[in-house]
Amino acid sequence: MKDGFNVVSVIGKPNIGKSTLINRICSSKEAIVHEHPMITRDRKYYKTEWNNKIFYILDTGGMNFKPDDRLSLQILLQARKAIDESDIIIFLVNLREPISTADEEIISFLRKTNKKIIFAGNKWDSEKGDYYVEDYLKLGIGYPIKVSAMHGINIGDLLDEITDSLTGEEVNDNASEEPLIPDIAILGKPNSGKSTLFNTLIKEERVIVNEIEGTTRDTIDSILNHDGKNYRFIDTAGLKRNRVVEEDLEYYSKLRTVRIIKEAQIGLVLVDSTTKVSKQDINIINTCLENGTSAIVVFTKTDLSDKEIINNMIEELDRKLYFASYIPFLKISALKNKGIENIFKYIDSILKERVKIISENKLMGIFKQKEQSSYIYVSGKKYKLKFIKQIGTNPPYFLVFSNMDISAKTNIKNYIEKTIRENYEFKGTPIMLKFKY
Repeated sequence: MKDGFNVVSVIGKPNIGKSTLINRICSSKEAIVHEHPMITRDRKYYKTEWNNKIFYILDTGGMNFKPDDRLSLQILLQARKAIDESDIIIFLVNLREPISTADEEIISFLRKTNKKIIFAGNKWDSEKGDYYVEDYLKLGIGYPIKVSAMHGINIGDLLDEITDSLTGEEVNDNASEEPLIPDIAILGKPNSGKSTLFNTLIKEERVIVNEIEGTTRDTIDSILNHDGKNYRFIDTAGLKRNRVVEEDLEYYSKLRTVRIIKEAQIGLVLVDSTTKVSKQDINIINTCLENGTSAIVVFTKTDLSDKEIINNMIEELDRKLYFASYIPFLKISALKNKGIENIFKYIDSILKERVKIISENKLMGIFKQKEQSSYIYVSGKKYKLKFIKQIGTNPPYFLVFSNMDISAKTNIKNYIEKTIRENYEFKGTPIMLKFKY
C-alpha cells in the first residue's frame, strides 16, 4: 500500500497502450502517449477513484526480459519494482496481435509473485474487428476483459473488477481535506542532474538515470517527509532551446514541464557546473518567474568541477540575472550527497516568503516616505502612486492605483518592486503587480 491506499500497476510488453489506459482510467492526459515504444521509462503513480474507493494506479515501462542495452535493463528493473509495490496487477495485452514470447515470459513471471492478477486485452475497438482473443487462452488465465483504452470501451467493467479486489475502505465524503503539500519542480536542461537529485532526495532509484540526453520523457513525482514536513518533488523532462523543427514527443514533454512549472510553488533550476551558463538556463528561470513560481538556482555536479570555475559561473549568472537578484544560489553534489540539506532550508524559507502578508498601512507608509526623496516623470508629468494594497499570496500579488497608466512602464514597475523588496525582501519569489488608474 501507498499512503494507506492500494496500488494497482499496469504491466505488459512495450507499446500496447498502457499509458492510454492510465489516461482513460484517470480521465486525464497525464501520461505521455506516443506510437514509439519505451516512452514510459520510469514508474509513475496516479491517484484515482471508482465506486467510492481510492487507489493508486501505476504506469510502467514495457517489460523486455532480454534487454539489449542499459536503458532497456533499467526499464525492466523499474517495472519489477512496480510489481513488488503493487497489491493488484493489470496484465495488459494487445488483442490485435497474436500471443508473443514476451507475453508468455511476463505472465510466467507474474505467476511467481502471488499477486492478484487482472487480465485485460486492449485495442478491442469493435465487435467486428479481427482479434486474437482465443489465442491468449494458451496463457492459462482465462479470457481477458476486452477493453479499448482509446475509445473507452468496457473500462467500467475493468474498474469494477479492480475495486472488487481492493481491500481499502470507501471514501468518506465528510472526511477532512488532505493538507496542502508544496510542489517543488526539479528543472533544467537535459542531463543537468535532475533525476540524480530526485533519486537522492527520495533515497530511492525511482527515476532512470542515464548519460543519454533526454532520458526522462514524463514528469515523475514523489511525496517526501523531511523533519516532519511533507514536500512533493517533481522530476521533469529537460527543457531545450526552441527549435524550428521539434519532434512531437519532445514538444509534448516540454508542454508537460511548463504546466508543472505553473502549478509548482518552487522551481529548483539546475545548472550543470561542468558546462557553461547558457541562455536556456536564463529562459528556464524566466519561465518560473513569469508564472509566479519561486526559483532557486542549484549548481550541480560540483564534485566534478573546479572551485574557481564554479565561482566564475556564479558571478556570470549573477550578472545575467540583474533583473532577479533576489534569487538564491546553491552548490550541491547529488551523487556525493553534499549540500542537499541546504535545499530544504531554502525551500522552507521561500515557502514562508510566498505567504507573507504586508498590511496596507505599512505599504502606503514606505511609498509615502520614498516619494519624499525620489520623483519619476512620464512625458513631463509627475508619477504619483495613489494607493497600493496586497490582494493575494503564493505568489504575493499587489494592486497599484496610480495617476496614469503605467502597465507598460518598466522603469516604474521596477521602482515599485524594488521598494517593496527593500523593505520585505520576498526572497526567491516573483512579485506580481496589477495596475489601475
